[in-house]
Amino acid sequence: MAMGASATNAGIERDSPDVATLLEALSEGGVNHVVTGSAAVMLHGVDLAPGDLDITPALDFENLTRLAAVLESIGARQYPDAPFGHWELGDDGERQWIQTAATPEDVAARASWRPDPSAPSSFDFLLQTNHGALDVVPTVSGTYEALIARASAVRVAGFEVWIESVEDLLATLTVPRRGKDRDRVQQLREAQRARCALWNRVDAADYGVDLQETFPHARATHRNLTDAK
Repeated sequence: MAMGASATNAGIERDSPDVATLLEALSEGGVNHVVTGSAAVMLHGVDLAPGDLDITPALDFENLTRLAAVLESIGARQYPDAPFGHWELGDDGERQWIQTAATPEDVAARASWRPDPSAPSSFDFLLQTNHGALDVVPTVSGTYEALIARASAVRVAGFEVWIESVEDLLATLTVPRRGKDRDRVQQLREAQRARCALWNRVDAADYGVDLQETFPHARATHRNLTDAK
C-alpha cells in the first residue's frame, strides 16, 4: 500500500494545490467532506501556502461514489514517488506510518489505481490531480461525523466550505510534531481568540459567518481564492 494521505511528505516535491478550483469541483460534485490539515489552517487565517489539500469525506457508499467521480474528472492518480507502507496503531493510541519496500504488485497496483467506493481505504493515498496535490484522509484526522460536528463554515469563491475546527487542528498540532507547526499553532490561537471575541457579540444563529468578515488575517487569502475564479 502507498503512503496514506496524511503521512509525512518530507522530501517529496508535489504541485501546489489550486485550492479554490479543487474545492469547487468537490462542491459541484456533491461530495460531503471537511477540509483538514494545512489548507484548513490557511482558511482559518494563518499565513501559509498549503502543500496539498487534505479532505475527510463522509464514508457512506453514495458519497464515496460521488467522490470517485470527481477524482476521475480532475485526473486524480497516485503520486508516483510516494513511499510504500501502511498505518499501524501504537500503544499510545497514535497512528504511525510504517514504510516498507515496494513489491512488483505494489507498483502495478499504483499504476492502475481506481478508488472503490465500497472500500474507504482505497482512497487514502497521496494524489496528484490536474489542479495540484489532493489527499483523501478517511479517518486519520478523525471521522467525518466527528469533524463536521465542530467544523466551521466559510465561503470560498462563492460557495460554502466546511473546515476543521481550530480546536481539532490544535489537538493535532500541539502534540510533538514538526518545528514549522509552532508558528501555525500561535496563529491558530490568535484566530481562536478572535473568534471567541466575535462569538461574544453575536447570536448562536450567526456562528456560520463569512471567513472574510470573521478573521481579518484571512482577508488576503480569501481575496486570492475568490479572484482565482
